[in-house]
Amino acid sequence: MNANADGPGGDIELVASAATRGLQEAPSPAERVELPLTLLSAGYHLRQINAVRARFDGHAEWVVLPVLLWLAGRLADPDPALAHAAAVVLESMGLQTRPIPRGYSLREIGDATGVPRETLRRTAQQLDGFGWIVRDAEGQWSVATKFTDYLWADGGSERMRDFRWTAARVRELSDPATASIGACVTEALAAMRACRSDELPQSIHWSVPAAPTGAPMAAAMVYLTGYNVRHLLQLAPHFDGDLLQVVLLGELGHRNIAALAPGAVKRGEQLGSVLKLDQPAQTVLSNPQRAFNAYSLASCLCVPYETTRRKLTQLCKRGWVARDTRGLYWVLPTTSGHFRQFNLDRRVDMLETAARIEALLQSPTPPA
Repeated sequence: MNANADGPGGDIELVASAATRGLQEAPSPAERVELPLTLLSAGYHLRQINAVRARFDGHAEWVVLPVLLWLAGRLADPDPALAHAAAVVLESMGLQTRPIPRGYSLREIGDATGVPRETLRRTAQQLDGFGWIVRDAEGQWSVATKFTDYLWADGGSERMRDFRWTAARVRELSDPATASIGACVTEALAAMRACRSDELPQSIHWSVPAAPTGAPMAAAMVYLTGYNVRHLLQLAPHFDGDLLQVVLLGELGHRNIAALAPGAVKRGEQLGSVLKLDQPAQTVLSNPQRAFNAYSLASCLCVPYETTRRKLTQLCKRGWVARDTRGLYWVLPTTSGHFRQFNLDRRVDMLETAARIEALLQSPTPPA
């Protein structure tokens, strides 16, 4: 799209260009599946990041540090499945697990995550003040009971059901043999629109087999926690660690794109066709019901208006969002190209993590 701005964050006139014309061209079968796959997985991630943002004030490093400390404590767990899961997750992020460390220094965590050591030091002090982590007499950090309670009691089962359902739909759509018949399209569209866990329809939870409690579930939660942290670590650099920008972009994308789908469709139809990817770009970019202005977006997220406006201006400067003359914000089609490889990589990780979780939850003797 061509953009004519009257200043930083000012009005931008959206006109047809090569980017918008791409919406008018009939997409290939692969492209028709790519958008539903992206929306399904992005919907799950947005729901998790919304929960994290609310609890950790929008700071990615506030989540990463206590999670890694918590995983380090699981390495010495008497349950071998739980200890093995923690080792797999920590090694996937480049942290040494043998011999079992008593804890990780801020330097080791910084080297593994890419978070600057000074940022981690400041974060540790803040989280200590909040009662999320504690430091012993020898200077070793560990998580407090408050953080452990958050992981297990604050929506843990809902996160697991959401992840398992999403991964199953992504697996079906990724397989040519089941791409057109495997997913229940009505539920998939509902999941795409759900930006928070409480917006998911209960039918999605009913379709997920009940997970056993005890050791298998504990190890499965370790794998899921590791996946969520890896996703956060890979995503944060694109936004300079600002989770609110992530949420704003996700909310805009859901409003712009997912709203194209009708409310009810027949099972077995391809999601790409349902989303009407070939409808004219002018229709997509002119319906005010498919966009937010800064005030409505701030109200939706319970975020101060000035903060929302400033973050939206930053997204505009990144070239991912545009503001039209009516004050409505739109995610630019070129944004999908920027995140294409990222989405592919994260999807592979999602399916591999889901395979580990299902092996644990469906087998009475988890594999070593």
